[in-house]
Amino acid sequence: MKTRADLEALKRELTQRINVLKKDSVFLGMPEGRGRISVLTKRLEAAELIADNLALLEWVFKDDTNIKRADLTDQDKV
Repeated sequence: MKTRADLEALKRELTQRINVLKKDSVFLGMPEGRGRISVLTKRLEAAELIADNLALLEWVFKDDTNIKRADLTDQDKV
């Protein structure tokens, strides 16, 4: 499973790429340009959602985790 650092790096790279492409008039003039920016934006949103929920994902996918279901519902541990 990827680490929080991997996700943060991906978020930075996606943000940077989106910003560059939004300023590129040639890219925006291509028929598929805006659609590709939309896909990258959705990936950024997904990466942010995953980063915010790493504990939940660890609990779901990792059998030897120390995270308990009670930890996921405890407002003091969020």
